[in-house]
Amino acid sequence: MVIALAKEHRRRIKRKLQQRPDKLAELKAILLDFEQFCYRMLKIKDKSGAMVRLILNDAQRRYATKVFEDLEAGKPVRIIILKARQMGFSTVTEALIYYFTSLQEAKNAFIVAQSSDASSNLFDMFQLYYERVPSVIQPMTRKNNAKKLTFENPAIRTADRRRNPGLKSKITVQTAESRVLARSDTIHYLHASEVAFWPAKKKKRHLLSLLAALSKEPGSIGIIESTANGMEEFKQIWDAAVKGENDFSPLFFAWFEMPDYRKPVPPGFELSEDELELKAKYGLDDEQLQWRRYTIRNDCGGDSRQFEQEYPSEPDEAFLLSGESIFDNKFIKRLKEAIRLKGAIHEIDFVKEKVVPAHAGELVIYHHPEQGKRYILSADTAKGTEDGDYDAAYVIDARTGEMCAALHGKWDTDLYGKKLHTLGLYYNTALLAVENNNTGESVLNTLFNTCHYPLLFLHKKGKLGWETNKATRPVMISDFKEAIRDELYDIYCPDLYGECMTFIDNKGKAEADSGCHYDRIMAYSIALQVRQVADKWFEWFKKKQQQREESKHEENNGGAGWI
Repeated sequence: MVIALAKEHRRRIKRKLQQRPDKLAELKAILLDFEQFCYRMLKIKDKSGAMVRLILNDAQRRYATKVFEDLEAGKPVRIIILKARQMGFSTVTEALIYYFTSLQEAKNAFIVAQSSDASSNLFDMFQLYYERVPSVIQPMTRKNNAKKLTFENPAIRTADRRRNPGLKSKITVQTAESRVLARSDTIHYLHASEVAFWPAKKKKRHLLSLLAALSKEPGSIGIIESTANGMEEFKQIWDAAVKGENDFSPLFFAWFEMPDYRKPVPPGFELSEDELELKAKYGLDDEQLQWRRYTIRNDCGGDSRQFEQEYPSEPDEAFLLSGESIFDNKFIKRLKEAIRLKGAIHEIDFVKEKVVPAHAGELVIYHHPEQGKRYILSADTAKGTEDGDYDAAYVIDARTGEMCAALHGKWDTDLYGKKLHTLGLYYNTALLAVENNNTGESVLNTLFNTCHYPLLFLHKKGKLGWETNKATRPVMISDFKEAIRDELYDIYCPDLYGECMTFIDNKGKAEADSGCHYDRIMAYSIALQVRQVADKWFEWFKKKQQQREESKHEENNGGAGWI
């Protein structure tokens, strides 16, 4: 049992049903089954305005099942939902919150919608639940205002309230337009609705305060749900959930999971090539495809890409770019899905100058170094700002261009330099090229003056590192595009392809879309450029080593033996 029925309800049920054991057993069964509770106890308004029972559809049922699975597993529920429009997830989330808050004592629920109008709609939903629920499980409530349902004894006399306080639970609905949210109370049940559409300047701050206020105890529930709205904080949380970098379980619901999204097929209906592909891929029927066709034409201005954002078939479709994509994202997706080699996770111990296997680490190795082979290690550095890119580096085979290792994270510049030093030595003293823009100068300083790395790439005029400037950047991007488009080299890093999908042409400049990064793209682009001139560096290094060996030999033989 995942609810502890409040004393107020137990008293009332005993008083009303103790002479009717059949009804008592029936009520207990309903209270233990959330889907039955929705059907038997809750009323909603349908799209025509009629008052109807709340019957869960398959998508809502899948979501509710996940909530109860996590509760029964004894852990805090954390779910992020990416969905198509108007699939009823606010309805079922509010039903879940009403179920837990109105039946139990001392629970605090907090709901935040994207706008004042949206918050009013959600509060009206809670009020309707409360007003239409059978009296046997309708808790006492005091006069409510400011979009708050407070379940407690409304009696004027203090003695009456002490004797029978009621639930002491509450449901608060607010808007993301508010200046401050949830700064005092502990939240047990949180619903952050349509997060992608919250005011941009307040979104990050609001999420931080809400999640900080949310109880970390088992039984707490935190739900973040939204339709996509480009590359912003919601997408970042979603991506992190997909990668397992936070504790939110990602749930995606495609448009065709909504049973209402279908229309009668007109006479002479024929499918286009794209529609035939969708039908085969997702098992769609003609009525669903007719609804899709109608919606694109009438609601999306004929733009199928806009439809994909509002009504995605899979997660990658949902996040519409703000500029023209550099790559064909369907092609990039195929490349990503076709990766044949999964790397092994390692970490770099720069103190012992070792690369060691690990369960979690910053380094992924696809091919370990082989004796006699030459390698290139290219590194992009973070911008040094709060929202700057990450540090990223790749090791590639100098002869074939095949990817051998990928490094990614955020470190102080001296630590990053030491990690690169250890990784470079591990790969047979790789030719190490660090971008010398931004924080790269500090990384290079560590490599040159502290670590004394023996094979650092120098740009023209003897300057350490690779220089990305107005002359080199267009060539870097052009060669990178060619390498990806023509599949010139074996690439095993799925995250590099992920960055390709958010790499856009913004008024003639290739860059990451808002809220996204392209540190991996730049690191790999440097590798491709350095590879073109690597042979002369390796030959120089070979001669340098030979000279050192000859010098040592002379010293061992008494010095000036050449006279």
